[in-house]
Amino acid sequence: MVLVALVGPLVTTTWAQQRSGKTMKKQMYEREYDAAAIETIEGEVVEVTYNPGRRNAARMGVHVVVATDSDTMPVHLGPVWYMEKQEEKITKGDKVTITGSRITFDGAPALIAASINRGEMRLRLRDQDGYPVWRGWRKGANNN
Repeated sequence: MVLVALVGPLVTTTWAQQRSGKTMKKQMYEREYDAAAIETIEGEVVEVTYNPGRRNAARMGVHVVVATDSDTMPVHLGPVWYMEKQEEKITKGDKVTITGSRITFDGAPALIAASINRGEMRLRLRDQDGYPVWRGWRKGANNN
C-alpha cells in the first residue's frame, strides 16, 4: 500500500509532463488553424528562417516573411524535417502565392500556410480542414 501511495503521484506527474509535451508539439503546427479564416496573399519572400526549435518550441519550423503590396506577413510553412525533404525549396526573392489561415501570433497577424505556389511549383502543406500533410509522412505516406 505504501509503495502505491509513493509511486502513484510520481507516475501521474510523469504522465502529465509527457502529455503536456505532446500537447505543446501538437499546438506548434496546429495552433489556431481556422479553416473558416482562409486567405491568399501574393508577394515576394524577403526572409526564410529554418528553426529546429530546440530552445523555443513555439518558433519551430520553417517560416517566411512575405512582402505584399500593402505590408509584410510572417508565414509558418511546416516542420524543418518536412520542408527539407521537398524537392523545391523556398528562397529569398521568390515570388509566391500562399493560401492559409490567418492567426494572431505574439500579438501580430500571421498566416499558417496550407499551400504555396511559385510559378508552376505547388506545395500542399495542409488539407482543406487544416490537417498537416506531413502527419504519417515519415511512415511512407507521401502526400505531395
